[in-house]
Amino acid sequence: MRVISQRYPDIRIEGENYLPQPIYRHIASFLSVFKLLLIGLIIVGKDPFAFFGMQAPSIWQWGQENKVYACMMVFFLSNMIENQCMSTGAFEITLNGRF
Repeated sequence: MRVISQRYPDIRIEGENYLPQPIYRHIASFLSVFKLLLIGLIIVGKDPFAFFGMQAPSIWQWGQENKVYACMMVFFLSNMIENQCMSTGAFEITLNGRF
């Protein structure tokens, strides 16, 4: 940034952090906790559907047979959604006071 200021002294650079909307922050927080809970259930091997008197779906049975792959998929997919929720996309460029 200092190089740009030295080479182009007329250019003014300002930066700010923009927070995402509160609903998206809450969704990301919920997903983070849910992700850890789900990974814990997969590792321990507990069936949460039996607690509610339901039959486990086939994807849960697959996850119990392939624990490492299932945990990795839960981790990466939920992180992808969390990052999308936390991204604001806020970026503005002005030149001489104009957008």
